[in-house]
Amino acid sequence: GGVNSILKPEPQMGFSKGGFLSPDGTCYSFDGRGNGYVRSEGAGLILIKPLAQAEKDGDKIYAVIRGSAVNQDGATKGISVPNPIAQQDLLVDAYKDSGIDPHLVQYVEAHGTGTFVGDPIETNSIGNVIGKDRKDNCYIGSVKSNIGHLEPASGVAGISKLALALKHNIIPPNIHFKKGNPNIPFEELKLKVPTESIPWRSQNGAPRYGGVNSFGFGGSNVHVVLEGYEKSVSRSN
Repeated sequence: GGVNSILKPEPQMGFSKGGFLSPDGTCYSFDGRGNGYVRSEGAGLILIKPLAQAEKDGDKIYAVIRGSAVNQDGATKGISVPNPIAQQDLLVDAYKDSGIDPHLVQYVEAHGTGTFVGDPIETNSIGNVIGKDRKDNCYIGSVKSNIGHLEPASGVAGISKLALALKHNIIPPNIHFKKGNPNIPFEELKLKVPTESIPWRSQNGAPRYGGVNSFGFGGSNVHVVLEGYEKSVSRSN
């Protein structure tokens, strides 16, 4: 789990002077109006069990973790500048660990801070791996447009959103999205930002897959692959 409480003014002042925060208090993820992120408070907790044990205990299962990967940006031009190569390597490693073809991923809960520079770097990384040679579009969104950036708790917020989306068979809309960031070639990358709720149902019994990106301020990168839980499907893991 994770928790974030804004208890002192100094970090807020520092982020503000650094130009990281949205001056109008809105997170415009992937939008041309992206002008920074919004700090927020919150806490989240998920309980992880082996699938067989969770089924035996009669737990409410939201999703199944199929794989994950962690890496580090290494040296970049600045502490706030992401490394696109590291982000792409992260995705490749995560889907190799999960044993899933990235083309089968239908939705990615992105880090999506709503910054004019950071969003294009992340979306290009997603598109270069998940969108490469893809025929259909992969949807992307960010819970930060709804609740802001929980900073150290933002990862658990993202994984909670994807798990809920899989549980309720809905790809949720991304609010505050009107016109895409001009530096994001959505069509070329085979990515699409949903602006209304989209039914997310299994096609001919095939599993539903989604991914979660979460990046740390110091350069740590994480991607987790989730699969929708279908009780009727026989599993060995």
